[in-house]
Amino acid sequence: MSNKLRNIRPMKRTKIVATLGPASDKEETLHRMILAGLDAVRVNFSHSTHDYIIPLVKRIRALSDKMGVPIALIGDLQGPRIRIGEIADDTAVLKTGRDICLTPRQLTGNKEIVSVSYPGMADDLHMGSLILVDDGNIELEVIKIDASGDIWCRILKGGALSSHRGINLPGLRVNLPSITQKDYADIDFAISQDFDFLALSFVQSAEDVRQLKDYLNQKRSNISVIAKIERQNALDDIEAISHEAWGVMVARGDLALEMSLQEVPIAQKCIIDVCRKAAVPVITATQMLESMINMHKPTRAEVADVANAILDGTDALMLSAETAIGRHPIETVSIMSKIAVSTENAWFQGKLSGPLMFTPPQEIEPTVAYAGNLVAESLSATAIVAYTASGLTACRVACHRPHRPVLSFSATSQVQRRLALTWGVESALIEAIKETDNMVEVAVSEVQRFGLAESGDTIVIIAGTPPHGKSGRTNTLKVERIP
Repeated sequence: MSNKLRNIRPMKRTKIVATLGPASDKEETLHRMILAGLDAVRVNFSHSTHDYIIPLVKRIRALSDKMGVPIALIGDLQGPRIRIGEIADDTAVLKTGRDICLTPRQLTGNKEIVSVSYPGMADDLHMGSLILVDDGNIELEVIKIDASGDIWCRILKGGALSSHRGINLPGLRVNLPSITQKDYADIDFAISQDFDFLALSFVQSAEDVRQLKDYLNQKRSNISVIAKIERQNALDDIEAISHEAWGVMVARGDLALEMSLQEVPIAQKCIIDVCRKAAVPVITATQMLESMINMHKPTRAEVADVANAILDGTDALMLSAETAIGRHPIETVSIMSKIAVSTENAWFQGKLSGPLMFTPPQEIEPTVAYAGNLVAESLSATAIVAYTASGLTACRVACHRPHRPVLSFSATSQVQRRLALTWGVESALIEAIKETDNMVEVAVSEVQRFGLAESGDTIVIIAGTPPHGKSGRTNTLKVERIP
């Protein structure tokens, strides 16, 4: 990124992800969103066809190259979503207190019986199980399960039920495959289009993440996996999941259907805390600035929500419908950037309490990164330089939320884009360094080119050596004064 563009884009540390759709897929809109502070884009495979996505990917990559801003590309897999089948006249009115049958048989539904897309759903339920339909707008309680697989329910909260609405089974382990046939087709497509990330939906355990990673390895793909935490059993297994996934998404929409609403902020804080201590980038998502789908300004509560997610320690904030179908996609990104800058500045100035440095596990790699942060703070270094082959060294530095700028050097554009989700990291593309001695020379030159340091300033260099060794090996710390 040129110094001129760095002066135009907001100087924030928190990254911004925008979901693309009809409101934001034009070149001029994307250009202005990037200027406003956009760092990554999300394509939702639930709503977008491959034919729609192909030119969009080309547009994003061309803009990224032209502007010199690494923009990460995230493909969000649909996952094993359970849905209601077809309903006569597309709508049936369910009345509270009445009974309704959910059946695996394929039929046209009505107010007394509807089909479901999951044939084995009865096996996962028991008497008294709660079933939520249409994002919780309709609530059902299981009162009888037939040997045929029919599920009889009492309607606890009625309403208008339309065809193909989603079903949630709060707190239950669902025996569906974590990756569907549609997902596999979308994964293969994402590989062909050189996506940077795939977000795995409805993760239940670390094994689900391993399954996707194994498939990507078989395909010799370097796409990184983001685990979406939207089920209670994923929350229960968050530590193991954080050690398998490159990143984690706090998917508050479905998560709010798995637990009481008042528990969601606590879950968000817990997920962010676990991930930050594991040096795993975390995205906070769902209804961040929801009112801006139609309105020019967000509500005060939404502004506070964004600020609090930053103070919780999130790496990135995600916009969904606000930028996909909203009326003000550019303004939404701009306002989110302004909230981030304001919150970060207040935190850096000591006006607010934000995420603190923490003592890492007694292992070489995280300890070296931690020590680099301490040294940079103690010496008032103007920048921390992280050499990284995979992105891990930069993540290990950034997880301590240093007040000093972090400049990451990598030899591949894919790693550069991968770090577009990591808090506080500005990445630069350099030629592969073969000798350790060259690291200092390149670091001194680049921090001056980026305008992060000048003669007499001190920088801290963190790297894995030898440069051609195993990736993720953070084992070198050096302090250098700019001549």
